[in-house]
Amino acid sequence: MRPLSEQTLAQLSWLVVEVLLPFYLFFIMATSVTFESLSAAPVLIAMGLVVTLTSYVWATLAQKPARVAPEQRSAFRFSIMIANTAFLGIPICAALFGPVGAVYAVLYDFGTTIVILTLGIWVLNGGHLDNWRPLFFNPLIWGVVAGLGWAFSGWPFPEWLAGPFSTLGDATLPLALLVGGAQIGNIQPAGLRQLPLAGLITTRLIVVPITVFAALAILGWHGLFAQVTILQAAMPVGITTVILAKNYGADAKFAASAIFWSTLFAIVSLPIIVILLI
Repeated sequence: MRPLSEQTLAQLSWLVVEVLLPFYLFFIMATSVTFESLSAAPVLIAMGLVVTLTSYVWATLAQKPARVAPEQRSAFRFSIMIANTAFLGIPICAALFGPVGAVYAVLYDFGTTIVILTLGIWVLNGGHLDNWRPLFFNPLIWGVVAGLGWAFSGWPFPEWLAGPFSTLGDATLPLALLVGGAQIGNIQPAGLRQLPLAGLITTRLIVVPITVFAALAILGWHGLFAQVTILQAAMPVGITTVILAKNYGADAKFAASAIFWSTLFAIVSLPIIVILLI
């Protein structure tokens, strides 16, 4: 018997994505952003864009050797593009690197969100992008924008608001992890013997982060900026993949299996990456 029904899980997901996370992102951006992180904001957002686009290129190249069926190609490419940078990446970066790490992770996620809601929807929708509303009315994006606006203004954050917002933030990240875990637990995955799934997991968890690590090493970029970027690039397939696949007629079952197996293997791959980075 499942601990959470589909309806309850959908309501919790809506609460986290539409309400709690936007307020949490606003708070940490408004109170934790420094001049150093503000100066890094354009680069981090650009890295989110570039890494997601690079993931798309690797996904396209991997289709043939992985023997991906035509009906699975859009879900295959999208699953490699969209990493779990919000539900998993932001909490992990916050736990490892503190508030500044969370800010960097949020800025990176901002860049990935732009690609996901444009090129990603185009991929899932068979080469069409009929609705731009999700990009302009995404509450996560507006939470980040409002927080950055507050930080740029230089206004001190009111103490009478800081306490409630801090408590809200303390509850948001554990709840996000709970919802993400429950969503994965409700997935009915296909067997890992499928070559397309093996190719997807290899590309998402190994090829993409190694590419990012090599590129940053060549550029000579080190420190927290590089650590957060590599860690975010190494995240498993994003939780929302299966929801978007259903909405746009892609292979949702394949996307669900991609989420399950990539998250399972990430239990091994992510600690290794963290050990190497820290």
